[in-house]
Amino acid sequence: MSKFKRYERYKDSGVEWIGEIPEHWEVGRLKSSIKSCRNGIWGDEPQGDSDDVACIRVTDFNRTNMEIEVNDLTIRNVPASKQKMYLLKHGDLLIEKSGGGEKQPVGFVTIFNHNIPAVYANFIARMELEEEKAYSGFYKYVHSAMYSIRLNVRSIKQTTGNCKFP
Repeated sequence: MSKFKRYERYKDSGVEWIGEIPEHWEVGRLKSSIKSCRNGIWGDEPQGDSDDVACIRVTDFNRTNMEIEVNDLTIRNVPASKQKMYLLKHGDLLIEKSGGGEKQPVGFVTIFNHNIPAVYANFIARMELEEEKAYSGFYKYVHSAMYSIRLNVRSIKQTTGNCKFP
């Protein structure tokens, strides 16, 4: 832990086993941390032109490290004017909206930790955090913890739909 700098001031967390936390930390509702949840786009077959772009699919989700694999990406043709709305940024959170089953329900969240131009498919939604400076890696683990205890199952009908959180 010596590689991490200590904060200047701390306060009591109010939870005995946690102890003190940095003074500037706040407690809030998880659903308040999400500014928007935008469904993806599938586009058309590749045309070999400048509108061809990598398209992240659920099959690119690495469920072990909760990150996107970019080894063999699908290429789709999405007009540049539409790409702007769907281009991923390093640190974006993606949630699986469709597919799954009894043993692997929808709602798995992963993070896009790459600096390549890519959009995300229509069976995925990008969750934009409310605060620009929020660390998306933290929220990846929060969502993973909820998924691992199947907290999301009570919210599932057939898909996660438009990303409503309890």
